[in-house]
Order: sequence, then structure tokens, then C-alpha cells
Amino acid sequence: MQNAGYLPVASFVLPESCWTDEFYLPQKKVQEYFLKKNSGNTAAREFVEEQRREARLYAKYKAFYGYVFFIGKKSNK
Repeated sequence: MQNAGYLPVASFVLPESCWTDEFYLPQKKVQEYFLKKNSGNTAAREFVEEQRREARLYAKYKAFYGYVFFIGKKSNK
């Protein structure tokens, strides 16, 4: 972040429930709609498969990693 010209101001981690209940769970219904709307579209199917893979990986390894969000301010240098 600093090498890109930004000063770190803050960072935060969202609780696990934000990912499981508010992000991955609602995706299931939307993914089904998306696949029906784009039936036969290989790119759409692969996109959803990758989203599902990410959700499975998070469920399996969430005790060992997470997502951190950083807030930075453009440096005056």
C-alpha cells in the first residue's frame, strides 16, 4: 500500500457471519437464476462454478484465513 503511494489509515476484518450468511448463502438463489437466464453459456457456468468453489474453500479453511480490508489515504509525496 505504501509502495503504491498510500498511507495506511485503518484496516478491518468482517465477522465470519458476513461471509457465510450475508454473502455466500444469498448467492445460491441468485446463481440458480443466473444459470437459467444464461442456459448453455459456458462462461456463465464456469463463473458460477468458481463462485461455488470459493464458498467451499472458505467453509473448509475459514479458521485459517480471512479477508482484511484496508483503508488508505493518498500520500502527498
